[in-house]
Amino acid sequence: MQPIRHAVKKMAALALAASAALAAQAQDVTLVSIQSMTGPAAFAGAVFQKAVQLAVEEANAKGGIHGSKISVVERDNAGDKGQAINLTNQAIDRDRALMVIGPTTTADSLAVAPVFNEKRTPFIGFAGSDAILKAGPWTLKFRQGTDVDGPVLARYVLEKTPVRKVALVFDRTNEALIEFKNVFRDAFKAGGGTVVAEEAVVSSDTNFLPLATKLKSMDVDAVYLTSYAEQSANIVQQLRKAGLPEKVRILGSLAIVSPKFLSAAGKAAEGVIAISDYVPGMDRPLNKAFDAAYQARYKTEPDSYAATGYSLAQVVLATLREAGPNPTREKVRDAYMRVRNVPVVVGSGTWTHAERRPHYGALVLTVKDGQFAIAP
Repeated sequence: MQPIRHAVKKMAALALAASAALAAQAQDVTLVSIQSMTGPAAFAGAVFQKAVQLAVEEANAKGGIHGSKISVVERDNAGDKGQAINLTNQAIDRDRALMVIGPTTTADSLAVAPVFNEKRTPFIGFAGSDAILKAGPWTLKFRQGTDVDGPVLARYVLEKTPVRKVALVFDRTNEALIEFKNVFRDAFKAGGGTVVAEEAVVSSDTNFLPLATKLKSMDVDAVYLTSYAEQSANIVQQLRKAGLPEKVRILGSLAIVSPKFLSAAGKAAEGVIAISDYVPGMDRPLNKAFDAAYQARYKTEPDSYAATGYSLAQVVLATLREAGPNPTREKVRDAYMRVRNVPVVVGSGTWTHAERRPHYGALVLTVKDGQFAIAP
């Protein structure tokens, strides 16, 4: 009888331990991150994912949120809107995500926003355009609107340089990049500048010699680019090879601020002026810690995309803390509405929002000796 009793007690103990493990697992906070980890926007999506993972690892190492560990389920929509919608439904219905991070692009965010709002699940993506808010109250934002960056760059150019006449080159296939162009254009004109031309490209274009020849013939002081980093680098190189004078400055939206732009453009990048929300080496405690941690984790220096992903994760973590123990999707959405003044590594170092419209400031950068630095 004694051996039987002992076996029963052992089985009961094992069952109790298993039950406790399941209970602990059930308390984990599940997030789903839908990013363009492959495809045309992978240069941003894959980096966003790494930075989010770093922030979550740091939070879990400190005990998680209200004693619960955070689990991030990674999904790749490869820049495809249809796949983004499919993954959204899976995240909501199968993964039972408390909150979803992503998608990477404005176009994908606009495609999935109605699904999240219909199914009453909060998501916070990387889109800058306020157009995503129109889908409903379950659409949350991290990035500030395009109306913040453009005026800062326009004001700097008009006040600090002799540039008064510009030609605009923009990717017409991306809503956010079109908005960047429009906001800069309007602010530049309002400040007394002249827009000589607006030239559209598409993301798949690689031959810009006809465009370069056209721009070379125009009376302009600068060319403003709002296309992604590697394409912008290609445009800059072809502009210079076509004979665009060095006195004609190159200006850029935050889309070009990436090590890939610097490496692809080479010497042609020198002197470029661009707007951004991050530059490595800023003398702030959180920035120093992030720069070191990212370098140690991924063996490469963080760029603006890494800083954006890490900062978005800080807002998500602050939201989960505000939601309290045993959060629901509705509690998370309501908590986001209350969250203010979150420390981040972008812009001024503090993220806040008013009715889901964030603000954290911007930096004007220039390329000097092959590196982005804060403009004088």
